[in-house]
Amino acid sequence: MPLARVLARGQVTLPRDVRRGAQIKPGDILNIEVVGPGRLRFTVLPRLSPRDLRDRYPIERPIDEAADREAWQAFAAVAALKG
Repeated sequence: MPLARVLARGQVTLPRDVRRGAQIKPGDILNIEVVGPGRLRFTVLPRLSPRDLRDRYPIERPIDEAADREAWQAFAAVAALKG
């Protein structure tokens, strides 16, 4: 049974056998769910190409880049104040 240690900053290195068995590669993004006390579930999220993303999340309205940028900047400013 492979073991891993949690470091002071919360970092964990997955053992090579675990990464290979789960086909986890550098750059993969893992979703981590708490399923009970001391129990976690890791799921590797699929890597999506820009085309896959466009197909999965189509833009259904015209894009107004200037207005969208202003709205995003206003949102970011409020978020920064909340800190």
